[in-house]
Amino acid sequence: MRTYKFFRKETQQWEEVSEEIWHWEATYEDGSTLKQFDDEGIFHQFSEIDQTKLAVFKMTSANFPNVYTVLFSDPKMKLIHFYKNCVLNAATEDETRIRFYCFGYEINFGAKKVRVVNVITPDNELISTENPDLIVAG
Repeated sequence: MRTYKFFRKETQQWEEVSEEIWHWEATYEDGSTLKQFDDEGIFHQFSEIDQTKLAVFKMTSANFPNVYTVLFSDPKMKLIHFYKNCVLNAATEDETRIRFYCFGYEINFGAKKVRVVNVITPDNELISTENPDLIVAG
């Protein structure tokens, strides 16, 4: 996997970050794009996404042809993105680490909050749910 540079403000130093199998791309209403791992070799944090101008959020991979997309059609939609990590057979020679890539949105309808989370599984299946813990546990 390729490595990227990331400037950590707290330490005022550059760090190397390894590319993920799946990474995000945020496309804004004006057509510009911010990539988690950009074409200039820089790693961008999720917090850098300007959600007030977000039009499309995609999960892409250099290893797989799949592209998973969420369209942002309502300014009340709040983007969410996180990882679920599992360890199987911990502390044994068969220990296996698995990462699930979770992304989607939350939106309030009056007093009710709706949460849609898409989960990319290790076999690249996409599952949509309101509770990603069901997938990771199951």
